[in-house]
Amino acid sequence: MRRFALPRLLPLFLAAALSAAVPAEHDLVVYGGTSAAVIAAVQARQMGRSVIVVSPDRHLGGLTSGGLGWTDTGNKAVIGGLARNFYHRVWRHYQEDEA
Repeated sequence: MRRFALPRLLPLFLAAALSAAVPAEHDLVVYGGTSAAVIAAVQARQMGRSVIVVSPDRHLGGLTSGGLGWTDTGNKAVIGGLARNFYHRVWRHYQEDEA
């Protein structure tokens, strides 16, 4: 028989209790955890909309956050918009010695 520890289940109980107690309203609900879903939520937020991302995935970002993607080809001309802004911010972060 498998035993579940209370510390593991407590966050689930709290999340369920809070979501039942406080109904949420948003302009946009994005379902999925891919990089496209995340960037859609970012764009909507930048446009002043309230957004919630609902994803069954264990982490957000899909292959992009896993380190693989079309951008690995080295052709910088294929990267633009919010993706280019994101990659530039990551590059700037890693220029710092403490990073």
